[in-house]
Amino acid sequence: MFYIQACKPINNRTVDENDSKLMEAIETIFPMRTEAAIMVWNYVSIPLSYKYDISYMINDIIIVIQELVMKQEGILIINWLPDTFCSQWLIKWKEDIVEIHSRWYCVVGDIIDNLNRVSSISMNKWDFINEWERVFYNIGIALKECGYSHKNIEDIELFNKICSMFSGKGILYQII
Repeated sequence: MFYIQACKPINNRTVDENDSKLMEAIETIFPMRTEAAIMVWNYVSIPLSYKYDISYMINDIIIVIQELVMKQEGILIINWLPDTFCSQWLIKWKEDIVEIHSRWYCVVGDIIDNLNRVSSISMNKWDFINEWERVFYNIGIALKECGYSHKNIEDIELFNKICSMFSGKGILYQII
């Protein structure tokens, strides 16, 4: 089981003129004390700070989504580097199924042993991709509200391209 509760983080409504990369802008726009996204990995909840976790992860998340959408099958190894979400994911997919085998090293809370006991997930590829939709939506809204665009952020066009690739919403955001 894998899903993401994106929550609704507030933003600083500010621009740092020195920001030129998406990850820098995300770190700038979200305060340290706001709602975190919650990733649920086989029933273990992992908080993801928009300011420090997601900002550091965004480029790899984009790569994962892009590869899953563009290629019918493949293998990726992602080393997540944030201090509070340090893990390695071996991602394999073929047609509509994605499998992720993980090794966890450091996360918020005393949950590493639990995560390593339930280290693998297998699910529909599009369900996995769409779990990120609301996180990207929150970031996109905050970037606009703060005044970031392609004029000051060099990789925002790729971010917008990824936003257009989602085919639906995560499980918590679907109307059934």
